Amino acid sequence: MYFKDFPQFLYDYKITTRSNNGVTATATCNLNGDIVNNVQIINGGSGYSSASITFSAPQITPGVTATARAVITDGVITAIVIINSGQGYTSPPEVSITPPGVIKTQTKYFLVSDITRNIRFRRDILANITVYDEYDIVEGDTPEIVAEKVYGNPEYHWVIMLANDIYDYTSDWPLEYNRLLEYIDYKYGDDADSVHHYVDASGYTVDSDYPGATSISNRQYEETANENKRRIKLISPLVINTVLNDFKDLI
Repeated sequence: MYFKDFPQFLYDYKITTRSNNGVTATATCNLNGDIVNNVQIINGGSGYSSASITFSAPQITPGVTATARAVITDGVITAIVIINSGQGYTSPPEVSITPPGVIKTQTKYFLVSDITRNIRFRRDILANITVYDEYDIVEGDTPEIVAEKVYGNPEYHWVIMLANDIYDYTSDWPLEYNRLLEYIDYKYGDDADSVHHYVDASGYTVDSDYPGATSISNRQYEETANENKRRIKLISPLVINTVLNDFKDLI
């Protein structure tokens, strides 16, 4: 099984790194009663362009964790200003300061094709998905367009294809109306409006001599078959990251 005539795709995921080109600052604090009174810098560090200050939680519950911000001059933390003194401390909390450096988010890519040749791959990817959303394909939609609409990334079209057992890009996806007419003309020629089969009042296929049988032409049959392809199921955007992470682990 494979994506027939389907292009390779890029799967991407993000890696966040920090380049550390300085010295991490350190500090302590004093209490006034059960609140943080002030913060003393022990080492202002170096190489800072920004920094986050955090305090450990108060010992008494319910309590309020103190907050503060750093003042930076020429890469050195020169002061720590208390924003909220907190409440519920019986001993001075630990003061943590993020290390200096530049935070960089890099996007990694995998070039992948024919992933559905591996039946185990599809089984493992969808093993934990039990609830799906529904979507009706409209004229002009492609798997890439639907992926952009739903997941914000056209490269995730393969998720849609896998979820719906769609392996042939040209025959398993509904055709645009003009292409459908061309297909019917090519397949049936002058017999496009000839009888394809008969149905009863409930739509079940019956013999031509069945009471109340109605004929369905080749054109009607193909139009109905094309329309039946429009309702597809979608993995919820709320769990798409789980699917992508599982995919990364499998390849």
